[in-house]
Order: sequence, then structure tokens, then C-alpha cells
Amino acid sequence: MRDWVRYLSEEEVLDTENPFVQLLGGVVWLIRNGSIYINESLATECDKTQETGSFSKFVNVISARTAVGHDREGQVVLFHADGQTEQRGINLWEMAEFLLEQGVVNAINLDGGGSATFVLNGTLASYPSDHCQENMWRCPRRVSTVVCVREPRCQPPNCTGQCWQGKDCMELDCGLSHCSGHGLCTETGCRCKAGWTGSNCSEACTNGSFGANCAQKCHCQNGAACDPVYGTCTCPPGFTGDVCAQECPLGWHGPGCRSPCSCEHQCPCDPRTGNCSLSLSPAVTSLLSQVKQCFPSPKTTLRAGELSFFTGTTWLILTLTLVFLLLLSTAVNVALLCSSRVERNQRHLDGDYAYHPLQEMNGELTAEEEQQLGATHHPVKDRSLRLPIKVSPKDSCLRTPAAAGGIPRPRAWTRPSGHCASPVLLGDGHPQ
Repeated sequence: MRDWVRYLSEEEVLDTENPFVQLLGGVVWLIRNGSIYINESLATECDKTQETGSFSKFVNVISARTAVGHDREGQVVLFHADGQTEQRGINLWEMAEFLLEQGVVNAINLDGGGSATFVLNGTLASYPSDHCQENMWRCPRRVSTVVCVREPRCQPPNCTGQCWQGKDCMELDCGLSHCSGHGLCTETGCRCKAGWTGSNCSEACTNGSFGANCAQKCHCQNGAACDPVYGTCTCPPGFTGDVCAQECPLGWHGPGCRSPCSCEHQCPCDPRTGNCSLSLSPAVTSLLSQVKQCFPSPKTTLRAGELSFFTGTTWLILTLTLVFLLLLSTAVNVALLCSSRVERNQRHLDGDYAYHPLQEMNGELTAEEEQQLGATHHPVKDRSLRLPIKVSPKDSCLRTPAAAGGIPRPRAWTRPSGHCASPVLLGDGHPQ
């Protein structure tokens, strides 16, 4: 079928010398040689071949659709989509996209899907859009065109059955290996898949070739393996890139350059084995020499780091020590100040005092007392004096009659020794 999907002229159709046995026509060539061909069909075909309306509407309206086509292997593909014009279904653009996804390389749109009835193995497989006499049922439309597709049988007189087997000559036979599972058995023998060759497709592509019939050349380098189907390179350990042309970057090794080196001082390793004892190429040695000049030696860097750390630590310790001493000095001064105040207050309240209670006296002084005190004082009558006065022996004393004139008081406050410092107020309100 793949050789006979094309436009025919009127002369070709009416040719009597080489007439067609069967012809199947449609409206709009959907797919041509693997590409959508709708726009070209709109410009080429006659719009009178359809009755939906304008040609553009016929293409874009949603409706039931039917198409026939074939894939790259020459197998016939029938397509049917249920629907009803302007209500449900698909347009021709959507149908063409779907057929492309299924691997169809040539396809034409048949009459509208509403005119078709799809029967598969004797069973109705479509949902007709026309109503029956009873509207609750749908009935197939009566049309005269029938497209029948079936497997080939050995009925024509020129069919020898070569390479076919089975009761209906439906099964191809390409020998015991049956193309080794890497090819397709055809009437002319095995047609190998990409990456395989030989009469029975048992040999993979070699000598750096790949693809269909091993016709394409591989470009892998450094002993990389070439995939016989797609030509992709599988790099050996130590190499990377699309064609395995680059060595692993410094510090990496192994398949795919995914393993880091573990050498001392961050030295590079062998990109293939990861061995740290290696003799580098002159180019790598020169590069490492140039890089080394840009960095200080590890010992110098370490000493500088230690010195910086030591200096910072020393200053921190000194600062903390001074702060601690300052706080300690402040605490000691505050404690001494509080202790001094407490001692002074305690000395005033609980000092070493001598208590001498005054006796009660009533009436006038005797003649002997008046003679001792002199006639300058007036007698005290009906006085009762009891003054519980505390006098510190260190700070105060009571004046005696010998020191100052006044009314004598027996057993008054006295200080064992020393001199009077301040007057003392007695019971009569006179300072003594």
C-alpha cells in the first residue's frame, strides 16, 4: 500500500491498458511521508468533494472521523472516532496528530465518520450517529462503499508460499534462528534492526560502525565502546565527554570521573586507577608547578594560622582577667563600706555604757545639803525624778556640783574618768 498512496489524474483512473483492480479515495490527505499534509490538501483538492460547508469548516469542525493509512512496515491502519458534527468528536488536525503518534507515515481521511460503520471481527465497534426509527436507538447509515482489510492468504495463483507457513500462509519463516530476535522476517529474508547485521541478524556492528545496516561511523576516542544502535560512547575509566576525548579533571578518577582522589596533601591521582604514586604527563606537571606558585606552603599557612589564633586568644584572656579584677575590686570596696556603716551604727546603739539609776527625792533639802551647795540654789519640792539616760563613758559625762553650779543630784550619771564634753538635760528642764 505504501507505494500507492498518491493523487491520481483522470487519465490514470480511466486507463484501460493497465486498469486498477481496487481504488480507495478520500477527502484530504492527512499525512504524507511522515508529515501533516492538510494545508497542501486544502490548496489542491476540490471543495465539492464534501458537503459539510466550506472546505475550511470541513477540516476544523468536530465530528466523527474515519481514516485509513499505513506505517513504515507497510501494515494497514484503520482509524475511527465516534462523534456528531458540531457536538462531539475531533477535527482533522487532531486526527492527524494522533496518527503521527502511532507511527503512521501516510493516511487519508475517508468520508465523514457519521457515514461509517466500523466492524471488527464481526462485531460492531463504532457508535453510529444516525437515529433509528425509534429515537432511543442508533442505526448504521446505509452506504454502498465497503473497505475490507484482512491478512493475506495463498489464494492467488501466483502465490508460491515461499517463506510463509501456517494453514493460511500468514506466518513468515526465515529459518531456525528467525532473524535471531534482532530483525524482521520478510519475503526477501531478514531485515535487521539498527546495530545488527548478517543473514540472520546475529552479528552486532563492528569496526566503529552503528545504526541501520551498520552504515554510520562512530567517533569515540581513547578506546571507548560505541553503542551499535545509537552510536553513543561509553567512556573507559579516566575519560569523559561525548566522545571520551577529555581526561578526568584533577582530583577525580574512575568511570565517569565520579570518584574523588584520596591522596595526601590533596595531590592528584591517576585518572584511571586512582593510584597516588603516578608520574604525570609534562603538561600536567607544568600546570601543577604554575598553580603551586600561587599558593603559600602548607607550613607557612599553618604557622600564620596558629599565630593569629594565639594572638587572639591571648588578648581575650587578658581582657577577661582585667574585667574580673575590676569586678572583684568593686565588690571588696562595697563590702568594706557596708561593714564600716554597720560597725558605726552598732557602736552607737550597743556601746559600753554605765547605768546609775536616780533615786526618788521628796521634800526640801537638809541643812547639811544646803550648806554644801550654798545658798544660791532654791530648794526643790515635791520632785520625782527617774531618768533612764544612757551615757556613753567614751563620749559624755555628767557635770558635778564641783564643776558647775546647780541643783545637786545624788547618784547621778557619772563617768569614771575624763572630762565633761556636753551638758545633759535633767528632769527639771535645766541643762546641767
